[in-house]
Amino acid sequence: MGVRIFFWSLVLLGFLSVMVETPAQSPDGPDIPDSPTPVPGTFVPTDGTGVRLLAHQGELTSFFSMNAGPEPILLISGRLENISASSLQYVKLQFELLSEDGVVVFRDHGYNRKAEALREEVFETGQKTLAEMAVEPIKAGAQDEFRFIFFRADIPEFHAYRIRVLEAR
Repeated sequence: MGVRIFFWSLVLLGFLSVMVETPAQSPDGPDIPDSPTPVPGTFVPTDGTGVRLLAHQGELTSFFSMNAGPEPILLISGRLENISASSLQYVKLQFELLSEDGVVVFRDHGYNRKAEALREEVFETGQKTLAEMAVEPIKAGAQDEFRFIFFRADIPEFHAYRIRVLEAR
């Protein structure tokens, strides 16, 4: 399921990068996505990882899918900083969806923006090495963004999200 989410995330992000802002209602159709709804979220302290999470946000929103209707999604995005003394090849993040009681009901992982290609099946299955993926490192003191999309149809009901750094290399 993670590869499917990643694949459609890339498709969505490509689509969103060329979209212009659309009004909430249009004479062309009644199925324009609603305004994003904020989702509460936290992150686990990053002590000892060489990474500092600077900002994050989660929102329930939607985009126009290939079947011409809105596709509900949860988008979690943010910014991080390499606070180590050397470059980091990538930062691997875990995105956890939590029940009202704080219990993890779903999780998946992703990478900083410059290393998003590491979610490709050829890397995750070991068909290509990190060197073959040609990921641009995050220099010491530099910042990068992160983003992750969950398709609403693929996840259970949840109350909040949490981000943790799984690995910084």
